[in-house]
Amino acid sequence: MRFSERIFSVLVFCLLIPTISAAEIWPQFRGATGSGISTEKNLPAKWSQDQGVLWSAALPGRANSSPAITANRIDITTKTNDDSLWVISFDRKSGQELRRVKVGSGSLSAPGPRNLWVHRHNAATPSPIADDQNIWAFFGTGLLVCLDAKSGEIQWKRDLVKDYGPYNITFGMGSTPRLWGDLLFVTCITKGPSYVVAFDKRSGKEVWKVNRKLPAHKDGADAYSTPTIFQNGTRTELLVSGSEHVNAYDPQTGKQLWIAGGLDIPSPFGRIIAAPVADSQTVIATSGNPGGGGLGYIKAFKQGLTGDLTKSGLLWKYDIATPDSSTPLILNDKLYMVSQNGIATCVDLKNGNPLWKKRMKGEYFSALVAGDGKVYFLNTDGLCTVISPETGNVIAENQLPGTFYSTPAISEGVIYLRSFDRLYAIKGK
Repeated sequence: MRFSERIFSVLVFCLLIPTISAAEIWPQFRGATGSGISTEKNLPAKWSQDQGVLWSAALPGRANSSPAITANRIDITTKTNDDSLWVISFDRKSGQELRRVKVGSGSLSAPGPRNLWVHRHNAATPSPIADDQNIWAFFGTGLLVCLDAKSGEIQWKRDLVKDYGPYNITFGMGSTPRLWGDLLFVTCITKGPSYVVAFDKRSGKEVWKVNRKLPAHKDGADAYSTPTIFQNGTRTELLVSGSEHVNAYDPQTGKQLWIAGGLDIPSPFGRIIAAPVADSQTVIATSGNPGGGGLGYIKAFKQGLTGDLTKSGLLWKYDIATPDSSTPLILNDKLYMVSQNGIATCVDLKNGNPLWKKRMKGEYFSALVAGDGKVYFLNTDGLCTVISPETGNVIAENQLPGTFYSTPAISEGVIYLRSFDRLYAIKGK
């Protein structure tokens, strides 16, 4: 490498440091990049409704969105019974509500049977994103809005259904955007319009948009997944999974870097919910396992390649007790996952061989998060089981009341858990 190239690489790395360190404030779904990993120490292991709760706050309405944590604030979204859509901000130290802003109204366009989704999912399923100056919120109606974090005033808003076409997705739009640098990425993967679009975070103006209409069967064309950012050396990848494919884009231009197919399952109800995850060697894509029916699987693809990786980049496949909604976790060359019906598994990331397996209690939709030698498994009934990643031994089982589909957030030694109607700040015993 020439001296000038080395200097350029160092400059690129230095420019990224502020964004990477922001992961410790957990400003969006599964942290700044979507890895789900906290580098903090002394994270809580044990708590209950009576002990270890720093504070809790009631939330109006009901939603599944995860909290966005910044230096002094927690931002959350919800939908009330009158179909109003809200952004609510709390003081992160005290839990005092700072403001609530009605940003719009509406409900999901979801042609699928209501009994299969209405009890667990609505227009406020996507998670908000925040920094010290702004809050960005996306809703399943197509509303994308940016608020001033200090005043609560709306800076800009867009109607993506009006701009790009109506959603045709069985259970309604549920994908969370991803913020990276000055760009806000939104994915729409449906039987109708399918695309990835990047907006300028300050103005809401479109920077680039690429079509992502790929071959898929029936509900396989649908996805509810969130994009992930992975820094692969000097190359940054925007990873997108859905419509029976996983692929990577250059986040600055929208140019496709690689693509891999073969994520279909033998069911008309196949779809992708879990986000892709990656490390320097491997990209993991999860095919849905509806109802734990044994149809889903995980595929591992070799990282750092270009072109079509469907066959040439495939490293291994694992198809026993894989997740449906819960996004897996990569930690220290191992992959952790939990099936909807509660089978937790750890596999060797190099070859997909299982290292340990454990039966958990309850049902699991929340994505996995980890830090400080702990992996957190949160079930829908509020039981959070803390597992040692190396051995699979249970460190603690912690129960809170409520219904939990939201993914935990971690910041400054506190774990934030959101039920349908309450936000908890957990410091631990």
